[in-house]
Amino acid sequence: MRMIIDCHVHISKFGHEGQTFSHIRDGLLSSMERLGIACSFVYPDSEPGTDVSDLDTTRELISGHPGLLMLGTIAMPEADPQVIEKLDLLAGTGDIIGVKLFPGFELFYPDDSRCHAVYEVCVRHSIPVVFHSGETMGEAWREKYNHPHEIAKVARRFPALRIMIAHFSQPHLAACRDTVLAYPNVYVDISGLAHPSVIGACGQEAIAHNLESVAVQQPEKVLFGTDWPLCDVRGHLQLVTSLPVSDVARCLILARNAERVFALKRPT
Repeated sequence: MRMIIDCHVHISKFGHEGQTFSHIRDGLLSSMERLGIACSFVYPDSEPGTDVSDLDTTRELISGHPGLLMLGTIAMPEADPQVIEKLDLLAGTGDIIGVKLFPGFELFYPDDSRCHAVYEVCVRHSIPVVFHSGETMGEAWREKYNHPHEIAKVARRFPALRIMIAHFSQPHLAACRDTVLAYPNVYVDISGLAHPSVIGACGQEAIAHNLESVAVQQPEKVLFGTDWPLCDVRGHLQLVTSLPVSDVARCLILARNAERVFALKRPT
């Protein structure tokens, strides 16, 4: 049986209105057991008080659950040195396995000099930075902040930094494909690609073509992720199953790439 790691989930009240974060976490764990997912990477919100658990809340929620690992988050570009120091500490203790930034949701470009301290933390601790990329709140003007061409600037400036582009930057599929193939330190997750709204906006053929291009040429660059609970897990598993790649490549996509890119230090 193949191991599966879902590298992109949230503890979110989307579709779980009226439930506590603890109940939603328990639902995530039940879903993982049912679908054979060994480990999920939980992405907190970058600020407290939203319908997605923030960093401190997520840290409490996943405590005692070895199948749940978390990334750090930070509100940019207002981040102060104390927040950077906190991320540095959490990375050093292994409490976070990466850092997620939200360009587009927050109005900054990835190569903003105020972000560089975050990247230095990631390089120091050999953890990746993950960028939200592509569709953002249905407001296309925001996508200029997180376009793959902007992320490529970070890849050039910080060649030792492992970078992951979330959501295959849909609808900018071709630009994402080209960026991932061009830079050895850039990876991509497939979270959200199987959602009906994404299929409707991008087209199934375009999704398949661009994902296959990366999966066939550089299968070590593609990571399985779902964006649960916004998106269906089974649909994303079917997306991987449909790829014209070897069993070895499929195992890389489903788990091994996540283990390597996020430098997991404990068994899953």
